Amino acid sequence: MFVRVVSAAIFAWSMCVSGIQASSIQEAAPAEQLDAGQVNTEERALADLDGRGDAFVLSTSQPAADIRFTLPPHVVSSEAWLRLAARPASDGTDGRIQVSVNGGDPIVIRPQARAMEARFALFSADFRPGENTLTISYATENAATGWIVDARRSRLRLTLEPVAPLSTLGELEQALGSDFAAPRRIALDTEAGRERITLESLVAQGLALRAGEVPLFSGDTANADLVVRIAEIARLDETDLAALRSETSQGPEIAFYNDGQPRLVVTGRNIDEATAAARLMGARSFAGHGATFLAADAIRADRLGRPSIEVDPSLAGTADLRTFAASGLPFSADQGARTAVQFSTRFDSDRYGALSVLARAALIGGEAWLYAWYGDAEEEAPANHNLLVVGPNSTEFEIIDRNAPDELRAALRAAERSRGQRGLMRLAAAAYADDGDGEATPPREGAELGVGVASLFQDRRNAGRWIGTLTAPDIASFESAGRQLARSSLWSALEGRAAVWSARGVTPLDFTVQPPSLFERVQELAVDHTRDAAFLLFGAALLLLLRGAMRRRRASA
Repeated sequence: MFVRVVSAAIFAWSMCVSGIQASSIQEAAPAEQLDAGQVNTEERALADLDGRGDAFVLSTSQPAADIRFTLPPHVVSSEAWLRLAARPASDGTDGRIQVSVNGGDPIVIRPQARAMEARFALFSADFRPGENTLTISYATENAATGWIVDARRSRLRLTLEPVAPLSTLGELEQALGSDFAAPRRIALDTEAGRERITLESLVAQGLALRAGEVPLFSGDTANADLVVRIAEIARLDETDLAALRSETSQGPEIAFYNDGQPRLVVTGRNIDEATAAARLMGARSFAGHGATFLAADAIRADRLGRPSIEVDPSLAGTADLRTFAASGLPFSADQGARTAVQFSTRFDSDRYGALSVLARAALIGGEAWLYAWYGDAEEEAPANHNLLVVGPNSTEFEIIDRNAPDELRAALRAAERSRGQRGLMRLAAAAYADDGDGEATPPREGAELGVGVASLFQDRRNAGRWIGTLTAPDIASFESAGRQLARSSLWSALEGRAAVWSARGVTPLDFTVQPPSLFERVQELAVDHTRDAAFLLFGAALLLLLRGAMRRRRASA
């Protein structure tokens, strides 16, 4: 009996211990999963980090190349790999290549004189938050020609683990500008209203200027790296209110907190103060500031961005898409003070595509369009401002349709043909489209998603007024088209009075409606038929040669 009692007691004690251990494991599991979810592994080409081109040379005259990049605060590198693609400059190339990070111990390789692609681990302890330098050097004891490194195929792969969450606006700004593990998926949480486009446009430009590239804007708060809440104080929830410096805020305010997901709050007591806070977002840097930023803090804050170009008055009469793509002019002059930006978007997704395009324009000019007028299709843009219409079907605007050059109409026809659609079919489909925000219906199979049209021209009734449009042939494609243009090298390829862009490249259109002169037609004929003319001349020379030979033969006979 005693043995049974003792056995039962031991069994009960073991069950309790195992239950406690199981519950501890179950409680610890979510934390482990959270830590695993925060680990970021990213691979980037050296050309994207360096910005000097797709290749660089290592030789005795240029023995080293420094690739600088930044990492977010409060991270450590647990793993680092470099894939180095290079080819010898000559068959006699020898020597060794050394790779180091921040002056640490180098990795030494001695490749043979042939094209190579080496993959090797780097010392992860050499990486640090903030500025980093990857040094690739070449050394030889002979007069060898060295190596040509393919910076596009050479890639740096890092696995970063956070040691602490972001806690201040200054840290958030540093993270946004990082080359690895930066918050790139940004959700804009706003309500529909008359100032929605103004608020989102200013915030989107401010985020892009901090990141140095166009983020992926969306409304998906669940899967975003950063959620930006833009609203009046009365519309904020308790968690957002708790992040403010004071729940009885006396003006525009920007606050940041991290409850597992980084959140940025842009607010004010009314819509005008919320707009002022969004304008502060695009005008002032958060470097060195804490979790909140008030209008009074802007006095000692650094300016965000710098104008990258000087305004040339002569551009007023000669601007084209190349001018706009290179500088943002004529719309970026005076931080947009003489520009009206009008969105022709009907769906949320298209609006995010338009914000991407606008953010790229701010990046090119080096500063946000703080003083531009922003509105949607329901509002009337000021007649004394330059006009930029962004969104699908911009030719439905009377002012665009009235002033559209032939190049724009030809570009739209080309874009529609590239999607395999006819104009009447598109108009018929648009007639049955639902009103209001929502997700666009996917295009039919075989249609190209990322095709758009850009154009820049002057108002025929208002001398000196420029009109530009970035549009797409139908509303289903502009989100993809806008993001593709804003986040790729297609932007820098825009030129002419109108252009069609897609994943295949940019096709510029720039022609006059006047018929060419006789001399121009002869020139065009000569250029287009050079090979035919050469063949005819060769044939004539051959006939003359045969004719001369026959005459000599007859004379000798």
